Amino acid sequence: MGRLHRRRFSQLLAFCRRNGLYVAGIYILTFVLVLPLLCHKLGFSTYFNKPKEPYDCLEAENEERTEKAKNFFESLKPRATWEDQAKPIEFSIVVLTAHRGSNTHYSLQVASRLLPQVMDDEGRSVITILNSDPQPGLNEDAVYLSRFITVINSTLPVTSASRSREKEDYVVGLETALQHNSTYVLMIEDDALPSKHLLNHVRFVLKHKMPGKLLKSRSDWAFLKLYYPEKWQGFGWPELPELIIIGILGGSCAVWLHLRMRNTTRRRQSLICTFTVWAVYVVLIVYTVGRAHWIELRKLSPFMYSVVKAPGCCTPGVLYQRSHASDLAKFLKSVQCSEAYPMDVAIDDFANKMNLERYLVMPNMVSHIGVHSSVGSSMKHFTEFYLMFKP
Repeated sequence: MGRLHRRRFSQLLAFCRRNGLYVAGIYILTFVLVLPLLCHKLGFSTYFNKPKEPYDCLEAENEERTEKAKNFFESLKPRATWEDQAKPIEFSIVVLTAHRGSNTHYSLQVASRLLPQVMDDEGRSVITILNSDPQPGLNEDAVYLSRFITVINSTLPVTSASRSREKEDYVVGLETALQHNSTYVLMIEDDALPSKHLLNHVRFVLKHKMPGKLLKSRSDWAFLKLYYPEKWQGFGWPELPELIIIGILGGSCAVWLHLRMRNTTRRRQSLICTFTVWAVYVVLIVYTVGRAHWIELRKLSPFMYSVVKAPGCCTPGVLYQRSHASDLAKFLKSVQCSEAYPMDVAIDDFANKMNLERYLVMPNMVSHIGVHSSVGSSMKHFTEFYLMFKP
């Protein structure tokens, strides 16, 4: 038996030596030439090459988007031609904005992306901007946008606790949206740039992608989050089974192709070697490109969107059903938010208390463009903004 095993092992080594040059060539071409060329601008790829001035590039892109937004509003007709159309409202959209240290014009960009969709909706959607700055006049974008969109200035008293103020502004936003008696409430922060087809894609997801058609009623969910940070979408221990399955599929496809192309039965040892080489090859490609960027590719079609259980983090873009939005506003009024108990955790607690499902749509339907934080003076790490598709 030992002699048989040694013989099979030597046959396997001989097969690998015969094909080693070919395999090495493919590996070198892929991982030394092709992938570095394709992935050097992808922030979550192994091959990411940091630009000399990464923030300068981001500022240039921000200025380009701002210029497009300004051109849109300069060509816009008066508000009265598209508002107040007598139709049942499906989406009541509230954009939460505040003055930032440097005028980045985030809210101007968000409004220019949302308003065309609202106008095309012919009265099925309505948009409101909540200016939560204690000194409303400091928010130049909100003042300018009031010529085109309904802008509400927050009357809340000034508080030094930024997390508490954030929660209170969110409550005002929810209550503002609820006044329109819409089917859904869509809360968007001013640094969350929506996709150009956000409303239609949300409709598609609600109709075709929501879980629980057989086990639970569709009304049994608290919210649908439209964003989750790409930096937390990478491979970790929970995603290890994904890599294993991908490797098995890649190796199996390679074995099947070899058998089909050669139209003959091969030795088991050579099949094992083929499976191993190409399973590892596929896994390395998937891992080095970065899971976040593979998820991004699904933006190419709404048919590739999926809805999963939502983690507790993040509220740049969240869709609520009207009844739950009303209950959430009451719940948030009853709790005190702080650095130790931020608002997104409180919203998650609300869902747990009400025994409601929490969902997240993937890939992201809004892009986070906020390099400058509105809560603090810090800047986010530049890698978060180097993605496959520009916002």
